[in-house]
Amino acid sequence: MDGPIHLSKLDAARRQLKVAIRLLFDEDDPVAVHTLVGAASVIITDLVEKLHPDNSWDKFAQEANKISASEYFQVMRKPQNFLKHARDDHAATFDFDPKDTESVAFWAVMNLCNFGTLSMEESVLQLWYLACHALTLDPKVEPYNRVLEVFGDLRQTPRVARLAIARRVLAEQLADVG
Repeated sequence: MDGPIHLSKLDAARRQLKVAIRLLFDEDDPVAVHTLVGAASVIITDLVEKLHPDNSWDKFAQEANKISASEYFQVMRKPQNFLKHARDDHAATFDFDPKDTESVAFWAVMNLCNFGTLSMEESVLQLWYLACHALTLDPKVEPYNRVLEVFGDLRQTPRVARLAIARRVLAEQLADVG
């Protein structure tokens, strides 16, 4: 690639998230994946707050859990804050759970719905996350009928198998549009 890449904040976030989703499904370095997802998530949240504040999934989650924005972001961004700062805690350690990345990526994708059509990676992540984590998967209710059609119920499936299924579905979907 020669020369500068002209992009908006939304372009930057979507590029970061797209690569992160592929790396997540490929079981690449979970720390690097979370760093990319976290960076994209912050940009997307900021854009939603500026341009679509009434449709913020972060706000919906805060209200559903009856917690403040500060409490919500302290929980959601704890891993990424550890991964990007060392000024005040240079000797700190952290027990990182790669599953946290899935939730941050899902909420970022939900917020991206405010900005038009999702990419294939974003769409697959969204359906896959629901197949893995939804409280209910009623086949008569949209989008759960699509979740079940594409992934089945993955809630009891080990994470390694879940990721392999996501990798396969993404490859199939990309080949179909390719």
